[in-house]
Amino acid sequence: MLRRSYPELKEIVDRTQAIYPRVYPGSRYVEPEWRFPSGARLEFGYLDRDQDVMRYQSRQFQWIGWEELAQWESPYPYTYMLSRLRRPERLDIPVYVRATCNPDGPGARWISERWGIKPDGQSCRREMSVDGRLFRLRFIAARLDDNPHLRDTGYREQLMRLPPEIRRALLEGRWDEPTVEGAIYAEAINAARVDGRITAVPYDPTVRVDTWWDLGVADATSIWFTQDVGREIHVIDFYEAQGEGLPHYAGVMDKRGYLYGKHTAPHDIQVRELGSGRSRVETAASLGIKFETAPSIGLEEGIHATRMLFPRLWFDQGRCKAGLEALAHYQREFNKRLNEYKSSPVHNWASHAADALRTLGVAHRTARPRPPRAAGPAMQASGGAGTSWMGL
Repeated sequence: MLRRSYPELKEIVDRTQAIYPRVYPGSRYVEPEWRFPSGARLEFGYLDRDQDVMRYQSRQFQWIGWEELAQWESPYPYTYMLSRLRRPERLDIPVYVRATCNPDGPGARWISERWGIKPDGQSCRREMSVDGRLFRLRFIAARLDDNPHLRDTGYREQLMRLPPEIRRALLEGRWDEPTVEGAIYAEAINAARVDGRITAVPYDPTVRVDTWWDLGVADATSIWFTQDVGREIHVIDFYEAQGEGLPHYAGVMDKRGYLYGKHTAPHDIQVRELGSGRSRVETAASLGIKFETAPSIGLEEGIHATRMLFPRLWFDQGRCKAGLEALAHYQREFNKRLNEYKSSPVHNWASHAADALRTLGVAHRTARPRPPRAAGPAMQASGGAGTSWMGL
């Protein structure tokens, strides 16, 4: 049985310790698992990051349970753990997966797509074929009214105090457009979808590609790739990785094959590292990436500048899918005690893509519009010496 974090996992363990000895006399908990008189065992684990699935490499399970599956923004942990689902040799034990979820988590969109959940959140079934093998998926809706034990607990009144989009998800079980509590760019992204600006945006090899960065040290680094086409800004690509140095990103850019223009990073890229005494600007320059720095302004001012720029942005829905998902989940935390949002955004997995886009917003706040330039003999790419890059 899996949860996203250890504190959440501990909560489940505490609940099972109150229930299991009554239901299964003779059962006992020996961390991290319950052991039952029949010989069965139930192990508890958590997966905070995608790479944590490696803890279960070479393991096999007959039942895998996910508590609050929508808390995983990526489907990778779920799909990887399916490979750990195996029947023991010579034992006729059924194997299956079960999960609980709410439609308000960061993974709500991939869950609704995988299970085919309709906007009204009604129960449904679908089939999936993998290498000729047929899998049956079933979604069973459960709402507050389905649980008589919660009717007189005051839980409904608590849900009624939540913002409308969260109330629709948690109280009514709606999956319309999975929403995120306190999402900062929700209106801007919805407007882009309505206007048709999230679509297939082609790479134009005659127009240079600019990049916009948020560089992490022990954190993720995010890059947006854009082309200026008249007054429109075509966001043609997005890339993010964690724990990699600048040589890795130089290699990624090289493989993209784009004809590059300018590369812009936040102002703090000028800070010198204690180990080498070199700034990341200097390190990047040695790799052929000549960074400009965005103006230093306040966080809220930068968010406002990005919102103002959104009507000019066109996103490629395929190459920018991960970045758009992060933007949709860039949020302010809701203080339930005060019934209001906190002022500063939550720093989580979605922050890096949002910070990189804010680099774009800040840089364009005072920049003069630049007409597109056709590629020619006099045009040089600043991304790497001697490179001529084409898009994937």
